[in-house]
Amino acid sequence: KIQGECWPSASSRGSCLRTAMIRALALAAFGAGVANAADHWAVLIAGSNTFWNYRHQADVCHAYQILTKRGFDPDKIITMMYDDVANSTMNPIRGKLYNYPWPTKEEAVDVYADCKIDYRGKDVNPDKFVAVLSGDASKAGGKVLQSKADDHVFVNFVDHGGVGIIAFPDGMDVLHANKLINTLKAMYTKNMYKQLTFYLETCESGSMFKGLLPESLPVYAVTAANAQESSWGTYCGDQAKVGGVAIGSCLGDLFSVNWMMDTEKNADKQETLEEQYDRVKTLTNKSHVTQFGQVSIFDSEYVSDFQGGGSKFVGAAPTEATAPHTSVVDSRHVKLQHLYSNYVQSGSASDAELLMEEIKARQAVQSLGASIHELAIGSQAGLGEEAPAEISWTSEMLDCHEKAVDAFGASCGWNENRLVLAKKLYQLCDRTAGDVEPILKAFEGACAARVEESQMEVVV
Repeated sequence: KIQGECWPSASSRGSCLRTAMIRALALAAFGAGVANAADHWAVLIAGSNTFWNYRHQADVCHAYQILTKRGFDPDKIITMMYDDVANSTMNPIRGKLYNYPWPTKEEAVDVYADCKIDYRGKDVNPDKFVAVLSGDASKAGGKVLQSKADDHVFVNFVDHGGVGIIAFPDGMDVLHANKLINTLKAMYTKNMYKQLTFYLETCESGSMFKGLLPESLPVYAVTAANAQESSWGTYCGDQAKVGGVAIGSCLGDLFSVNWMMDTEKNADKQETLEEQYDRVKTLTNKSHVTQFGQVSIFDSEYVSDFQGGGSKFVGAAPTEATAPHTSVVDSRHVKLQHLYSNYVQSGSASDAELLMEEIKARQAVQSLGASIHELAIGSQAGLGEEAPAEISWTSEMLDCHEKAVDAFGASCGWNENRLVLAKKLYQLCDRTAGDVEPILKAFEGACAARVEESQMEVVV
């Protein structure tokens, strides 16, 4: 007989049962205390700016509302957002953001209201993002993760991207997959989390994790797309209306809106991450939502373990009879669609000029890619071919691609339209068997020529 255990006789069975019940209640209370001792932390980031990227900032503010309504301590949420959309002169409902096409203004929920932003404008950049994740307040210059070894961390990044990269505002900076993975590794080494989930909404978002997360790292990532396809904006065009007012930009992103609506619809249930993934994957029918990391372990974990355990509804979108996604746009073409719609509606010379500038900028990107290809390979052989059927990160490919990405940024400069060239750099690394030198030399010729051309245009 173990001391303290109850071994009931027939006469003492009732007393023993009461003792067992009291002990179970005590253990349950103690267990709840232990669970609550593990804090929940979150980092939310919209990595773009300008009004045609309205949806990214609306997504992030909606995510902020969900977490706080579900019991997250606002002091343990770090939000990074350029914050140039809500009060933009282009916003027809100034000072507000909506993530859903509400039929009337009376029922419309403004997700920007009380959305606490910690980093704005130029402070939304790769170095500060990494510093926030790493808990390095001196480099971040503000609020950072202070999570501990027993804590759960939720990261939600919404923006543009390309093969192996995610972008930041102004298109001036990108973060490579290698640096992101190394940051997640370093965080775990520093005892900054027990488990971490990462929801990523960018084009080719699967390329940020595919084959890169160590099996021993307790990270679970869900991406809006696989490694070689676009993500999609939703509630665009004619559907981008709130209370009958045309917003003029997509209200949300398909994957992001779907996972947030799912979280809200199941707020009062113990929904697992696997259940959420299965539903969101089905609803996001324009790209392939994909899981990475410790999938088999995390699948049985509850959404509430990372997005807050409360059951209070945000109401940023209806929980029943939601509007169908009838107007969706490839994220790479949202700006073009925005400018085209403006021109169709106004017919003005100024809007026509903006549209033509965008078309020319896209043509210039194609020309730049062709020039780099020819200078690196020595011919135009295989110029029209796509990257290999599967993105496969060997250590040589990862090193070559990261160096090429950094050098392209320094020599040519990244911007929103040029992000597609990250796939070209992957293709060239594959063709050179990981030798980055011919690619770097190609930048010198191709990008220097374009700088000279632009300078001549300015003189003229």
